[in-house]
Amino acid sequence: MTHPSAPRRRALAALAAVALTAAGLAPSAPANAAPDHTAVVKAVPSTASPDIVDGSVDAIHDAGTKIIAAGSFTTVQNRGSDVDITRNYLLAFDKATGAVDTAFVPVVDNEVYAVVAGPTAGTVYVAGKFNTVNGVTRRKVALLDVATGALVTSFTGPAFNGLVNDIALVGNRLLVGGIFTTAGNSNPRGGLASLNATTGALDSYLTTALTEHHNYDGVSGSNAGVGPEKLAVSPDGTTLVVIGNFKKADGVLHDQIVKLDLGATAATVADWNTSRYTPRCKWQAFDSYMRDIAFAPDSSYFVVVTTGSPYAGTLCDAAARWEAAATGPDQQPTWVDYTGGDTFLSVGVSEQAVYVGGHFRWLNNSTGADNARAGAVGRASIAALDPRTGLPLSWNPGRHPRGVGATEMLVTPTGLWIGGDTSWIGNFQYRRERIAFFPLAGGAAPHPTTSATLPGRVYQAGVPKPTNVLYRINAGGPAVAATDGGPDWAADDGGNPSPYHNSGSATAGFAPVGTLDATVPAGTPAALYSDERYDPAGAPEMTWQFPVPAGTEVKVRLYLANRYDGTGTAGKRVFDVALDGATVLDDLDLSASVGHNVGTMREFTVVSDGTVDLEFRHVVENPLVDGVEIVKTGAPPAGTGDEVQARPYDGATTVGAATPVTNPDGTAWSTVKGAFWVGGTLFYGLNGALWRRTFDGTTFGAPALVDPYHDAYWDAVETDSGPAGQTYVGVTTGFYAEIPNVTGMFHLDGRLYYTLAGQSGLFWRWFTPDSGVVGADRFTVAGSGGLADAGAVFVSGSTLYKVNRNTGDLSATDWANGAPTATFTVRSGPAVDGVDWRAKAVFVGP
Repeated sequence: MTHPSAPRRRALAALAAVALTAAGLAPSAPANAAPDHTAVVKAVPSTASPDIVDGSVDAIHDAGTKIIAAGSFTTVQNRGSDVDITRNYLLAFDKATGAVDTAFVPVVDNEVYAVVAGPTAGTVYVAGKFNTVNGVTRRKVALLDVATGALVTSFTGPAFNGLVNDIALVGNRLLVGGIFTTAGNSNPRGGLASLNATTGALDSYLTTALTEHHNYDGVSGSNAGVGPEKLAVSPDGTTLVVIGNFKKADGVLHDQIVKLDLGATAATVADWNTSRYTPRCKWQAFDSYMRDIAFAPDSSYFVVVTTGSPYAGTLCDAAARWEAAATGPDQQPTWVDYTGGDTFLSVGVSEQAVYVGGHFRWLNNSTGADNARAGAVGRASIAALDPRTGLPLSWNPGRHPRGVGATEMLVTPTGLWIGGDTSWIGNFQYRRERIAFFPLAGGAAPHPTTSATLPGRVYQAGVPKPTNVLYRINAGGPAVAATDGGPDWAADDGGNPSPYHNSGSATAGFAPVGTLDATVPAGTPAALYSDERYDPAGAPEMTWQFPVPAGTEVKVRLYLANRYDGTGTAGKRVFDVALDGATVLDDLDLSASVGHNVGTMREFTVVSDGTVDLEFRHVVENPLVDGVEIVKTGAPPAGTGDEVQARPYDGATTVGAATPVTNPDGTAWSTVKGAFWVGGTLFYGLNGALWRRTFDGTTFGAPALVDPYHDAYWDAVETDSGPAGQTYVGVTTGFYAEIPNVTGMFHLDGRLYYTLAGQSGLFWRWFTPDSGVVGADRFTVAGSGGLADAGAVFVSGSTLYKVNRNTGDLSATDWANGAPTATFTVRSGPAVDGVDWRAKAVFVGP
């Protein structure tokens, strides 16, 4: 659901923090201290806040021992009291107790949109819609004494002819943004200005003119004032990012967002631009859909949140991360989190989380349209996002009823303040009228994101059940899954020809075979006979060579069927087969001996001399083969296929001996679909879902289903939006439907990479180990390929490794910038060093 613009959200002073120039005057300390959070804030709000009875809280400032709140309210009560206290648009209360400050009683004649620290300790700037303070004319900006609310009369700003939506103190200047065209009657400005921080005198530092409506064309659409909605200054003081209703900055297209460099003598438009905010979103309701912006504490990135409309490829109803150091045109966000049709109104950033507020019901809801779609995670109005991925963290206090929404987020060193227009945190759980504080103390650190690297230990979970099968090839066709518990049948099609035959032959495909005769072993897939490799020319004849240790006795099985209708009668196709130089099938005529469209098998026993050689010789028409299987004689070794083992590996050529890892609860590792280890937890695919358990290299913890899409507390709570009965319940990610086809997976830099059976590419989704949320959107790694035979994949440093599920080889290629950069080369394997890397899950671990 979308909503009209809420009352203006203001100043995250601790985050749009002020870098001081050498000549600048230091503001009060609490406003500029870095959050320095080591955890996500506690999910239970503090009781140290008053009850604001009406309106909304749209700006919050930490003034040391007290909190100053601003907005559209007129009345407040102390917690536990029913005595109304008049406070029009601005109030202060004790930070430790929540008691309303009786000394701070400034009188402003209209709404206050922004509050930031003043130029000296004990002072505070306010800005907004007002024209007088304490009966004295102050057109939209004033400086107050924090103790008494009295005007600091030495600061007299110019008379702005329109709203001031936001302000930011940078060194000895106050930056001002709003819907104004003059700052004082004779000073034209286009929504931006800068003042002397002490006197309020207008200067020429910030004169960038923002012009033209984003949506309104003079005839249709919502018509709002042109100018900034929000300013964000990087904590290092070098950058200003402005969002709002404008199309151009100094005559150059910068639609709804512009970045400025804060130089020593002037602020200038930076070499940065994006077209991602150019599309119109719900243009009938919003001239601009930009709502809030906040920088990371280390200045490395900023996050913009919007309203608008459902996804449709835009940045409407979205939170997006942008890298601050990027330059040039056509910038793209690092990540985007979509609500699926609900409004974001506020954002604040700590070292551990991107806190967002608004009117949303779900996050990670890319394809939603006022409903929950695949991947949607229920979050009622407030949430914490993983800064690396944009996915929701586990923190989920919620805020229901949602009202217009959570309009302000202020991160401070001691926690998170949230302002809005409703009375409850949780589902009518904690009464916190229009303002709430979530303390850092008692919060939980997000799940670690450290990964293991090589040299180190590589784990193989679900080591294949011991078998005497050395080779299985589906001649002329794709890979075919085994149906007897043994290894799969390797592909040998046009895109993935078997390395064991010579060139010159061709492939053909057919409808399913009619029948199989009694020579075909039970459990053999009939799909083998739906394709063939045949030799149309000869000279040389089609030959196959399989390395087998000398002295090994093996059974060689040839799977054969005459499928081509042109040779469906006796005498139309006749050929010979030689094994190690000796003819074992002489003048074989399949149509005559077993019939047309009948699958059959021929088996021969031979002792290898180091290579098993097959040659298919022409007699009449073209020789063919549908499948080749080579099996050692004798009983196979003992084993279940559920074993786990570890082996040291230096990442290059030195591979250590395997040692068993205890599987105390009997997990069916033989049915697992890939795994990865991150921060002490092993994640793995099983039964069409993701599972997690602790793993320290020796001991597995208890398994737990990863299901952040359902929450026992919120799933039954009605959202009061959408169709009757709609609740906050989410929808399982589309990745879970892919898990049965996953052949390998690994985690790196917030991304879950994976391969799929029958596909040569590498895919990825965002992933956060804290909540276990998997991104709703699937991406393909550009330039990836050669992974159709992957039985596992993992990364260490600048190398991507692949296990060949058919041969057991371990191959590697260079890995840079999230993509492979070269072809795979074999580093280890049965024919190289005797190591078979095959397993259902292969991962680097502790």
